[in-house]
Amino acid sequence: MIMECTINPKDVFIALFAIFFGANHAGMAMSMGPDIGKAQLAATKIFKIIEQPSKINALEMDKNKSLKKLSKDQVTGKIEFKNVWFRYPTRKNEFVLRGLTLTILPNESVALVGESGCGKSTFVNLMMRFYDPDFGQILLDGVDIKEYNLHDLRKAISLVM
Repeated sequence: MIMECTINPKDVFIALFAIFFGANHAGMAMSMGPDIGKAQLAATKIFKIIEQPSKINALEMDKNKSLKKLSKDQVTGKIEFKNVWFRYPTRKNEFVLRGLTLTILPNESVALVGESGCGKSTFVNLMMRFYDPDFGQILLDGVDIKEYNLHDLRKAISLVM
């Protein structure tokens, strides 16, 4: 038994175009494979950093009633860095600050100047307690900044970039 099949030329062209366009788009998608792999690797690194627990938890510190309250009116403005050593948690092999000792007196203006990576922003990040030093001590008006309520400390300090 032989069956007759009629082929419509329009259907042949539709099938050929579907094959050509499908192959073209598949090839374009395959060319993005290495970029997708790099994006996945970068996302993994970012999420690893984000998921790293912070050593400074402002919400927990608010519950700690032993921390000193601080108002802007109380601050005279003497800032002391005593033998401060610091490295960022993501770069444990290199210290940004190595034994920084510095005293800034009240009403004194200070400019931090230097090339990229020398510690200018790090100085401010430490003062605002976004990070704590690995070694050494930071004092505000003779009191270690770790003894102050974190929100009060950040309200009392102003920064002009």
